[in-house]
Amino acid sequence: MSIEAPAQENAMTEIALALAMGFFSLMVLTLISMGVGQGDAKSPAVLSLAPSEASPGARAAPPADARNDLIIIFDGKRFLDTDLKPVDPETVNQSMTGPARRVVLALDPSVPLRDAMAARARVSSPNLVVSTLDDRWIKALEAAK
Repeated sequence: MSIEAPAQENAMTEIALALAMGFFSLMVLTLISMGVGQGDAKSPAVLSLAPSEASPGARAAPPADARNDLIIIFDGKRFLDTDLKPVDPETVNQSMTGPARRVVLALDPSVPLRDAMAARARVSSPNLVVSTLDDRWIKALEAAK
């Protein structure tokens, strides 16, 4: 009886090692098929989320489609328009915004994610953009309180 036990444990170890090697091989094949390692290392991809501040005095004009945006501000408790007057988010619908007009929901960065998702769900628009407020808007909100 004592002779069979070590042979049985040795077999289980070998099976576990073979499974681990198989999963590792699948991972390597998956990474290769997804294109890991391809591309030019000399030119990294850069994603620009905000205009660069190369020229601090110059301000870029907003894109043509951004001039017609309807902006709704959510400070964590209430919904406001750009004049910091209360607005009902349920009234923002296709008839109010037009087919091509975007609705921008600007959130205070300190708003918890759960509240931000709830605020996003309350605004009914097929063309909704969610963004965060910058320091100027946050200061304006604090001054308005």
